[in-house]
Amino acid sequence: MPLAPALLAVGQSSRAASRLSINGLSINGFLLFVMSLSVVASAFPQMRPIVMGLAVHPYLIVVGLALPLAVMARIHLFPVRVLAALVLFVGMYCFSVLNGGHNQVGEVVKIGSAFATIITSALLVRRRGDFVAGALGLSIAIAVLAIRALDAPVRADGINAMAGMANKNSYSLFALPAVLLAGYIVLNLKIPVVFKTIFVGTTVPTLVAIFLSGNRSGWLGAVLVGVMLFWNRRGKGFLLVCVLAAIVGFWIVKFGSTGALQERVQKTVEGYQSDTLRRNLVVICLEIGLENPLIGVGPQMLSLEIGRRSITDYNVGVNEAHNVFAHVLGGSGVFCFAALLGVGWCLWTWKPRGGGKVGGREDPLHEARKLMRMLVFLWVVRGMFTSEIQFNPSFNIAFGLGIGFCMLAEVARSGEPAVSSKPSPQSGQARLATGH
Repeated sequence: MPLAPALLAVGQSSRAASRLSINGLSINGFLLFVMSLSVVASAFPQMRPIVMGLAVHPYLIVVGLALPLAVMARIHLFPVRVLAALVLFVGMYCFSVLNGGHNQVGEVVKIGSAFATIITSALLVRRRGDFVAGALGLSIAIAVLAIRALDAPVRADGINAMAGMANKNSYSLFALPAVLLAGYIVLNLKIPVVFKTIFVGTTVPTLVAIFLSGNRSGWLGAVLVGVMLFWNRRGKGFLLVCVLAAIVGFWIVKFGSTGALQERVQKTVEGYQSDTLRRNLVVICLEIGLENPLIGVGPQMLSLEIGRRSITDYNVGVNEAHNVFAHVLGGSGVFCFAALLGVGWCLWTWKPRGGGKVGGREDPLHEARKLMRMLVFLWVVRGMFTSEIQFNPSFNIAFGLGIGFCMLAEVARSGEPAVSSKPSPQSGQARLATGH
């Protein structure tokens, strides 16, 4: 055989093999599972090592070990637009940190860890099973925290599933991405029934813990996830949401307490003082951002500046922005805020590698991009009530898994499998979902 045709045949065979490699599970799936499962340790202060005055999440140990290898092997596959937007936002945020304030190194470490988590999680997803393994570890970790909290008596103000952490409202930050990933996988991917059972089984106590926590933004996020799953799969989504709602409702009435839920609903209807405070804080942050458009006043100094401008006594806990967009705008300026919006826009309008448009359900990227848009929408809504969401391990891992899944979808849509000379009746989307 002549050399040129032989090399061409080898290249075609190699490309075909790479397309088929999206199926199954690689060693990276084990790393993703361990990384996600390690999030459970974030709820226990005694398990978080102190580095430069900052309590570091234990899952970052896995990220630190996997990041160099993942970047060296696959960084060229990461979507350029998304990577550029992330680098721009992180760079501008870090620059604003240098504007002043205490613990500058700690703030840089926090945003750098979030960036590293997203990149590492995405690059570790080499096969469909890796994506499922990462989501499975996260679901189990969050459910373990919920079950631990549900074993204790329900307090008047709700349960605290975050163990030693003072802010019980932070549980929904950890839980909501896991619930969305679990629901998406159960409805869209053909995986063994045992894994679907685990996803559903872990979602139930997670939702119960969210509703028993008395966290209204968590309730809103849970309802939003249910609506998005219905929107994604209509009949199947509606059935899953109804079954979960029935089980969760029965659990709360039979074994839990509706006291905290009724109290929060009543206060919301009557008008909650904290709602007025949050709106005022957003207005103050808007004023601060417009007065300091280049680099803001610094994320660490924002609470102090809010305290000076508000009518309440200065208190860091009270005078935080409680809104990620207000936090970035006031703390890091208009341009950093625009960069954050740019990251969201690039994820929302994911463009296929190599050009072209995203087609209908036959296009594997169509369904994968739906997951990405659901994650972005959930982040935006939940971020309206907290500034810590940009550092949250669950959301960052979920975004990494979502980006990795979209990268797999691009591989699936790139061509036909070459195992058989006969054309396959399955579309790229079907191959991505079923693993055949």
